[in-house]
Amino acid sequence: MLARTICVCALAAVLAPGAATAGDGKPRNTCPPGFNLGAKNVAEYLQLPRTQLAIADGLTTAEEVAASFAAKDRNGDGYECVQLSEGFQKNGPYSVYFYNVTDDNASVPD
Repeated sequence: MLARTICVCALAAVLAPGAATAGDGKPRNTCPPGFNLGAKNVAEYLQLPRTQLAIADGLTTAEEVAASFAAKDRNGDGYECVQLSEGFQKNGPYSVYFYNVTDDNASVPD
């Protein structure tokens, strides 16, 4: 029984690093550390509270948000990594509208 447990654990340790990669060895849909809201598509991003607040307060429109989202999507997979961050903007009056957004490191779709 002990040998079987060790074998299963060893197999899991070998397979785990490759679980987030595709057959070509490139990472898929992963976000940098600290992007605590994870990968979001544009529909999900539009539903986030700060995005909704910016639209409701007339600072932007859903169309402008979608266009900005698409412009940052360098790999074209439709996802961006989102972080609820209050870094340098914490003291400004518009900090209630901010998310830190970056493209995920997914491979470019084939």
